[in-house]
Amino acid sequence: MSGGWNTIESDAGVFTFLIESLGVKNVQFEELISLDVESLEQLQPTGIIFLFKYPTDEKHSRDKPLDGEFDYTAVQGPHREDEKPVWFAAQTIQNACGTQALLSLVFNKHRTHEDGQIDIGPDLQDFVDFTSGFPPDIRGEALSNSDLIRSVHNSFARSSPFVSDETHMATGDDDVYHFIAYASINNTLFELDGLQPAPIRHSERGACSSEQFAAQVVPVLQRRIERYPATEIRFNLLAMCEDLRARARAIGDEEMLAREGAKRREWRWENALRRHNFVGFIGEVMKGVTGQKMREGTHDRWVEDAKTATKKRVEERRKKGQQGEE
Repeated sequence: MSGGWNTIESDAGVFTFLIESLGVKNVQFEELISLDVESLEQLQPTGIIFLFKYPTDEKHSRDKPLDGEFDYTAVQGPHREDEKPVWFAAQTIQNACGTQALLSLVFNKHRTHEDGQIDIGPDLQDFVDFTSGFPPDIRGEALSNSDLIRSVHNSFARSSPFVSDETHMATGDDDVYHFIAYASINNTLFELDGLQPAPIRHSERGACSSEQFAAQVVPVLQRRIERYPATEIRFNLLAMCEDLRARARAIGDEEMLAREGAKRREWRWENALRRHNFVGFIGEVMKGVTGQKMREGTHDRWVEDAKTATKKRVEERRKKGQQGEE
């Protein structure tokens, strides 16, 4: 495996098993189909990860973000005895932003004194302890250079023989996607984006407890999405919440427990498929089938039949498209 960071998908199963592989307990991610307060409140989320197309030509100011306010003091130290500094790291390498957004959530929910603290396990606890006194840029370098975190991250990358590990600087012609996180930390709604100079505080509606998080984060996300053209639909939202199997056991909901168990099995199967490259297998199958057709003397007829079937499907699609226009 290379020493770089590979791209991972914004997928609930990927993020759930990635964080479990790092030792975090009783946490899962759920994809949000609709952005409304009621649906989000049902999940009782502890954080949100937002994937969006990054505007590579957009200029950013260190004085004022497009929404909210930079809070440099949140990283430097607490203002009350029951508060801890926000764990915030600068993003220092490409393709790491998904895992960095995920870790920003679990590290901060682990460190705060609010309800819903997260058990991050011994390995990540050592990392948090080691980086607790670092400034954001050095903290980002420590994250990028963590062999454990990088290897787990890369184990969930989709296998492809056509993707190079080499990276290049993005331009305005590239489609670049970026992950950021939102969470209630120290009773304040924060946006955690490693490409920004500091956490962004959204406090137009006052204090934001864990119970108020869903109601307060939705309008912030809606404003973010509204900055894009109406034709832009390439967004993805993942909510971090308690393991829903534990919730089902607590309330004795056997149907929910079975449903969540089936979901985990499906996620496990999909993650296993991501780790395998099937191009060689498909090539061998095609060689075997072609060789058999050659030996049987039916190769030419087989090819012609395939051409006829393909032409028929193309014609049927063309007719359906004309009917739709009418």
